[in-house]
Amino acid sequence: MLNQPQQQAVKLTDKPLLVLAGAGCGKTRVITEKMAYLVHQGICRPESIYAITFTNKAAKEMQARAIKLVNGGEVLNVSTFHALGLRILQQEIKHTAYERGFSILDTSECQKVLQELLPKGLKKEISNQLQWQLSGWKNAALRPEEVNSTVPMAVEIYQSYLDYMVSINAMDFDDLILQALWLLNKQPEVLNRWQSQIGYLMVDEYQDTNASQYLLLKKLMGTGSHLTCVGDDDQSIYGWRGAQAENLQLLQHDFPDLEVIKLEQNYRSTSTILDAANAVIQNNPHPFEKKIWSDLGQGDAIQILSYPNAETEAEQVVADISFNQKVNKKNFNDFAVLYRSNHQAKLLEQALRLNNLPYQMSGGRSFFDYSEIKDLMAYIRLLVNPKDNAAFLRVINTPKRGIGMQTVQQVSALSKRLNKSFFVACSDNQGLSHLSEHAQSRIKPFVHMIQQHQTMKESAEVVVTSLVKQLDYVNYVNHSANNKVAKINKVKLVQDFLKWINALGKSQHLAIDELLNYLSLQTSQDDQTKEDAIKMMTLHAAKGLEFEHVYLVGVEEGILPHANSLADVDQEASAVEEERRLMYVGMTRAMQQLKISYVKKRKKRFPEEKVVSAGGPSRFLDEIPHELSNGHPSVKRSAEDQKVNNKKNFAAIKALLGD
Repeated sequence: MLNQPQQQAVKLTDKPLLVLAGAGCGKTRVITEKMAYLVHQGICRPESIYAITFTNKAAKEMQARAIKLVNGGEVLNVSTFHALGLRILQQEIKHTAYERGFSILDTSECQKVLQELLPKGLKKEISNQLQWQLSGWKNAALRPEEVNSTVPMAVEIYQSYLDYMVSINAMDFDDLILQALWLLNKQPEVLNRWQSQIGYLMVDEYQDTNASQYLLLKKLMGTGSHLTCVGDDDQSIYGWRGAQAENLQLLQHDFPDLEVIKLEQNYRSTSTILDAANAVIQNNPHPFEKKIWSDLGQGDAIQILSYPNAETEAEQVVADISFNQKVNKKNFNDFAVLYRSNHQAKLLEQALRLNNLPYQMSGGRSFFDYSEIKDLMAYIRLLVNPKDNAAFLRVINTPKRGIGMQTVQQVSALSKRLNKSFFVACSDNQGLSHLSEHAQSRIKPFVHMIQQHQTMKESAEVVVTSLVKQLDYVNYVNHSANNKVAKINKVKLVQDFLKWINALGKSQHLAIDELLNYLSLQTSQDDQTKEDAIKMMTLHAAKGLEFEHVYLVGVEEGILPHANSLADVDQEASAVEEERRLMYVGMTRAMQQLKISYVKKRKKRFPEEKVVSAGGPSRFLDEIPHELSNGHPSVKRSAEDQKVNNKKNFAAIKALLGD
């Protein structure tokens, strides 16, 4: 059932290949079918096939599809870039400065590390900016000595940060890729082992790779031809976090015999939607020309709607969804409202609640962001990595065990005296004698409990269940909640966490360090439910998804394109190009119906500020051909047309109220 270009992409195995896959053109199917082809033709064993994508959710879906097609599909190596980097580092840990069981710190913990390294008195905002800068240098694969910065202190802190992370046996997410790359560069025998281990490598969403990720895959390939990269330069929307669309062109330079195959038949949207999206994106420069098309019929014209203010926009969008859902007997999850920035969602949320309509917001609070889950994660981290000072500080008095700030300060001083981590210092009986008797009486039972569970030989779920029971943690969260609803929610969080770990243990038989690695790589994107509800999300979060009916709101100058993209004159062209790609992504999420709106006046983000004139309809609306849309801002409707439109609106509202 593959079309001709898809078949060519599947069967080409003797050359490096770039598959330019337009939105909705079946790229995931090409990857999974190629896995099956490689195995069935005897070209590769399943365990030597590696596929890389960008989210755990996408990796799981790809793995599930591949298992149906490939005998032995369970042993295919489908993962994210970060998971591959972690795997390399774990298997080759003796060749690094790290020890087995290193911790993976989240963003807030890394920021605390930077605050410790900064000179005293500097504001917290400095650590935020510095964290962003360090991440940018890591994504560009730069060592401290390679950084060209006008702020010498930043370079010094970069080196201090790397050294400190080694001392506490911890990494951040960027390190998982960067440290793996540095390891392969430094250790030829490790590089040879991994190059021979990978029989075929496939990379999904290739346009989203940053320099560090590209150099890693290039290193793993060497001069080999067993590579397929699938991507779309028109959907490169992560430049702000280091992604480089130009990596598509680098492939041609670094792999001179690269073959390029274009997937242009779209299986998602009507031809009207695709023609409009093509017209918009053609205003960007293209190293590779392509034009997606569909045989799903012409479909409805795109609706471009203007509202006097954001409140009216939200009310009308919600009213239209309600009417459409009832009249056409649709599910709520057939509808999506997309916006450029999260702050735009507030009024839409209010309108949805007022109309009692179910909705689900992507990018909301992750399961792993709740303090109860962070507590339990910190305990697991400390079991695996006794050098993890951040985990120690989080759990030393959680639940309450009478350990206050004075005791922590004593532990910190002891740690410096012994040149050991907090927990390791507390495990030293001779060192503990330097602490007060009160401190010793509180710390010794804690240390004993952790050591007891560190030496348990049972599987991860048994160890964690035992620890939570000994902590009496469920009872602790129950009594620490402020009200009955909070009690129920907090207890359920802990119970759900334990149920999940037990289910994982039964299916994957994980050791405690393997469990920690698995949990550390989970993100908010992976714990979204699939309830029947209207989907609300940013354009960035919408990539890869599809909906029958899409409402693209706030399409105004200063919002889309974003004001930040217009602020830097030197970078304005490339920044606006990325904003145009965001517009393209939003348009191509729609399968049957696309409605785009803008307002004439919009309040600033802060309520106390006065109403200001909006920037006007986005320049991207001018790029949609008039014949493909109704209500185009550059086309003035006659008074008669306006009356007809008003009558239609009145009839629709009357029908809705009558229902």
